[in-house]
Amino acid sequence: MIGLSLSFCIMDILEGDVALEDVECIISGTRAETPEDWNELIEGYRRFYWKKDPDEGERICRLLLAEHRIDQPRTRGYEAHNIGGGHWVGY
Repeated sequence: MIGLSLSFCIMDILEGDVALEDVECIISGTRAETPEDWNELIEGYRRFYWKKDPDEGERICRLLLAEHRIDQPRTRGYEAHNIGGGHWVGY
């Protein structure tokens, strides 16, 4: 599966709606370029989106990041566009 929202896709994984091993990548609208950017972004997501299990949400995020399964087009100059239809491609 390909996700289109880092926060919501990880929330779906936490809630058991999507299996982590089924996630090919997440194309995120974020623009985190430094470790500090990632720390700040993750801290916010822990509080607002991953309340069910913030530690596991952070673990999943950092795993996807380490495995290069998070794409951030905005870091390459492409602006995010809302393509509608939810936050998973083909779901």
